[in-house]
Amino acid sequence: MKFARSILNKLTLTNFKKLAADLVNIDFRDPEELKGLVGIIFDKALEEGHFCQMYAGFCNEIKDKLPEFSEEEADPLPGEEVKKKKVSFKRCLLNKCQEEFERADRYDELTDAENTGLSEEEKANKTRRVRIRMLARVTGNIKFIGELFAQKILNEKIMHECVKRLLGSKDEDTIECLCKLMFTIGKLLDREEARHYMDYYFDQMKQMANEMGKRPGGNRLKFMLIDTLELRKNDWKPRRETTGPKTIGEIREEAVKEGLVTSIMPPGGPMRDARAGTCLS
Repeated sequence: MKFARSILNKLTLTNFKKLAADLVNIDFRDPEELKGLVGIIFDKALEEGHFCQMYAGFCNEIKDKLPEFSEEEADPLPGEEVKKKKVSFKRCLLNKCQEEFERADRYDELTDAENTGLSEEEKANKTRRVRIRMLARVTGNIKFIGELFAQKILNEKIMHECVKRLLGSKDEDTIECLCKLMFTIGKLLDREEARHYMDYYFDQMKQMANEMGKRPGGNRLKFMLIDTLELRKNDWKPRRETTGPKTIGEIREEAVKEGLVTSIMPPGGPMRDARAGTCLS
């Protein structure tokens, strides 16, 4: 798995196709190696949230090109024939999404295990650090799940289940995750066939916004919910355009359009500043 990790460490928007080809040429020998690859991709995507879209696209590029395996199902009933299940990259990805999503419900369980033997002040500080770390991972997972859905790796039914589960909690972190998920996939879910579901979700979010407005310190979430409600009202057009990471070529093109440089040079070449006649590297 060192070679797979090395490939993912080099991944950028410009070498995307080449590294995908390098990865699928690795000799994966068993299901555990496939699961290990998924674990590495998840860690990278969740730690580098700005690149979630890139990692989701990478998953889409390789998902049908990796080998499939079979393994015995765990804990068969006494006397029952041992059945085998298919293990594919996509199945491992779905399982990892569910595993990470369910971790959101285990803040207390995780922090209690780490708090043993500490003073009350040390417990409070460590709990706060663990919670911040876990929240970053959970929100990263929500964003990655949304991008995987946008790539049609996850289906719509899974996304509705995610939304319903997030709606079922009044926890502030969960509400924030709900808003971020809607910003990522709301437009894709808001089809005529699912309009009644979306109407229900947004009615619930409107009630949440009203409740948040009555809570001490709840204004941040109140306005986050209101922004999400207005996003749908405005036909999913954000007030500020959100963009992912850009390639060097895209940056060069924007510079030319804005008059900052006079021409686009080949990758690696200098860009000449139109205002001062100097080269921008």
